[in-house]
Amino acid sequence: MAASRKTSNPDLSRQVESCLSRHLEPGAHVRVALSGGVDSVVLLHLLARLAPHYPIELSAVHVHHGINPKADEWSRFSLALCARLHVDCEIVRVKVPRKSAEGLEAAARKARYAALTKSGVDALVMAHHLDDQAETVLFQLLRGGEPRALAAMPEARMHEGMLLLRPLLGVSKSELVAYARQHQLVWVEDDSNLDTKLSRNALRQDILPLLEKHFPDYRERLSGVARRMAEVSALLESMAGQDGQMHPKDELDCKELMNLPETRARNLLAHYLRDQGAVLPRPAALREMLRQLVEARGRLSLPLPDGRMLVRVRNKARVES
Repeated sequence: MAASRKTSNPDLSRQVESCLSRHLEPGAHVRVALSGGVDSVVLLHLLARLAPHYPIELSAVHVHHGINPKADEWSRFSLALCARLHVDCEIVRVKVPRKSAEGLEAAARKARYAALTKSGVDALVMAHHLDDQAETVLFQLLRGGEPRALAAMPEARMHEGMLLLRPLLGVSKSELVAYARQHQLVWVEDDSNLDTKLSRNALRQDILPLLEKHFPDYRERLSGVARRMAEVSALLESMAGQDGQMHPKDELDCKELMNLPETRARNLLAHYLRDQGAVLPRPAALREMLRQLVEARGRLSLPLPDGRMLVRVRNKARVES
């Protein structure tokens, strides 16, 4: 566990309260996704101090993956921390498939997300911050991500009737650590974050420090890219909605695709796949999928990354299991 030294740092309470007031009604049940790391510990501490003066019901949830040997220790730490702050805490145990096709890191993230978003509260509050946002934009850029991916993480979005909220997106990691030191907080350190064989860790440990040396404001710049890409993504979604508005949502009119310019047809195809909850192919594969859809003369079945199929029969295409 890591402890901290006392130092000065800006008060973040007002920023968190402002975010809550923008998105929540008074009395809402707010649950913190508590990993035990410094980011979520600071967020929980901020909300616990705020709760007596701001009308929210506060609780926390900690996901136990069972992957790291210290997982039991982290759960005990989370329970003890919440007890000191007089906050209810739930420990949720999940099983992560060790041989997942998407990789252990992605499988763990998926399992954690599923557990967190089933908590049955008004809002799940997460401790993603400015450094996380910049890292996500760069990571998606290197993967060749579309505007929707480059938009990275919004401050607020709905997921299956629950509000996902990130009050610290405009706050740097250094500010959070400074707050922790000011309030003499204790947290846990996940040693797997040092494993640079994982691509995100390689970015965080090797590439971003070098980037900061030459571009000290890279966090703000990349966060600005995310905001602009969010606007672009919203415009593309609106255009796709207009292009496909004459057809049922569960199917795609291939004649309509043929009548649209290639970029708009590809945008409509991506929009349709997202509406079906499908994982989008990479950009080159999406282009090839569009080409086959518009050129096919008979029945056509195209595999999707999630194991389902996009099936064209006559002039209609639909996602099938």
